[in-house]
Amino acid sequence: MLVKNVTGATMPLAAGRDLLSAAERGGYAVPGFNVSNLELALGVLDAAEARRAPLLLQFNPSNIQHFGGLAVAGAVGRALAEQASVPVAVHLDHGPDIALLRAAVQAGFTSLMFDGSTFPLERNTRETCEAYAVAAAAGVALEAELGHVGGREPGVLTSEGVLTEPGAAQDFVEQTRVDSLAVSVGTAHGLAGEIRLDLLHELRVATKGLPLVLHGGSGVRPDQLRDAVNAGIRKVNVSSELHSAFASALDQGPRGEDPRPALRAARAAVAEAAAQRIEQLGAALQAGA
Repeated sequence: MLVKNVTGATMPLAAGRDLLSAAERGGYAVPGFNVSNLELALGVLDAAEARRAPLLLQFNPSNIQHFGGLAVAGAVGRALAEQASVPVAVHLDHGPDIALLRAAVQAGFTSLMFDGSTFPLERNTRETCEAYAVAAAAGVALEAELGHVGGREPGVLTSEGVLTEPGAAQDFVEQTRVDSLAVSVGTAHGLAGEIRLDLLHELRVATKGLPLVLHGGSGVRPDQLRDAVNAGIRKVNVSSELHSAFASALDQGPRGEDPRPALRAARAAVAEAAAQRIEQLGAALQAGA
């Protein structure tokens, strides 16, 4: 059962823009946890409620497919967010095209990412502007990516990593007007990475204090995460280590005809992993008492 606050009160579905603004004011990063099944979603919410932390409940295309489609993922995400006692936004991660962004708006997502990072710069800029128009019309936040975070992760189109160039980032955010920018500073999807803090500082200046997003948070050392937050990272995506914790606990869990004890053990393992990242990002207690 999800932990409730002392009054048992729940909160309305949060807007992604509000979570980013609060993180900017508070000098912390909001976790963006990618989930592909109900127990993973419940596990990260357990951690958020126990630590009184806001979060973005995230679905990339592979997660959406596993949930049974966009409408199902959106309905599950909204229902969980609306019964939580901490602010929870439902976020489309790595949206590959404008059509999916429009469909996500219709499905009730409150935060969107358009990922044109594998496109040439001109096309990425043009299509991100189109994505911004969709997001702005719906009143939801838009995240984009410049440079390219490589690695490997189901549902994410990846290739060799390309670091984000500060001058290009300045032009990109001025033209696209995005609410946040995912930057490539040394991390990788599904793999441990070393953050280039010098580059991150340059990008923060070049984008004039725009909230920056770190993808590939799994495996990054706690001290590096804290330094990245101090340098202007306001959202950190975590997926692989949550799925790894879930799979490992499930493999070692109780055997028998009833799968629920093993699923509960896996959910608890996810909550433990998520709680550690919440603490490292400074997000604990940011949702209030």
